[in-house]
Amino acid sequence: MLHVCVMKMYRSEQRTGGFTLIEVLMVISLVTVLAALGFGTTHDQMPRYRLIQASKGLKGDLMTLRNLAVETGRETRLVLTQAAEGCDEAGNYGGRWRKEIGDSSRRANSWEQLPPDAEDDGTDDDITEGEVDLGDGGNRKARDVCLKEWSDIRGPGTGNADAIVFSPRGWLTNPASDFDGTGHLVVELANGAAARQGVDDRVRVMIARSGMVRLHSTLGQEISDTPVGTEDFSTTP
Repeated sequence: MLHVCVMKMYRSEQRTGGFTLIEVLMVISLVTVLAALGFGTTHDQMPRYRLIQASKGLKGDLMTLRNLAVETGRETRLVLTQAAEGCDEAGNYGGRWRKEIGDSSRRANSWEQLPPDAEDDGTDDDITEGEVDLGDGGNRKARDVCLKEWSDIRGPGTGNADAIVFSPRGWLTNPASDFDGTGHLVVELANGAAARQGVDDRVRVMIARSGMVRLHSTLGQEISDTPVGTEDFSTTP
């Protein structure tokens, strides 16, 4: 009898000191499901995240040009050079713009891409900061993000078509026709992955005459420089 009791106690200790194979398999299955759900949610939100980052990048470029104009006493401009086509089709994304500084404070005759270096030897040798490309292989690749075709931007004077021009005071010198009814010159970037699922997810980059820039989402969100949440709609990778 004593032997039987000891064996029962031993088996009880064995049982309470570990897990059965079924329990281990259940835990592994649960962890796998949770990990898959987490990956899917993060993966689906990435196009939205890239849209916000690209929009903030464009805003940052505009503010850099504004500050540079004030610091140097010379005109600066951001030139929109290429919009993305067929943004609602998988694999189509991108957009390009240039950052340039003029040779005078008003009605500049020549422009050089950033950083400014032409004053050294008269040649624009370094253009490493002047070109921005959101496309595949670009320096700011943003998959599923599209620079939308913009409304007609005449720019001030001649030779400034598609250009947003800052004066040394930090104000835009673009004509009134370049601004919308709210007094802003507007450039838009879109989430192509959302568009393919019927969701209108765009960020409007709104530049006031004063040179100040703000971002607004078509999903009803005002975007600041603080971390931005994401919408819980599904998108493709």
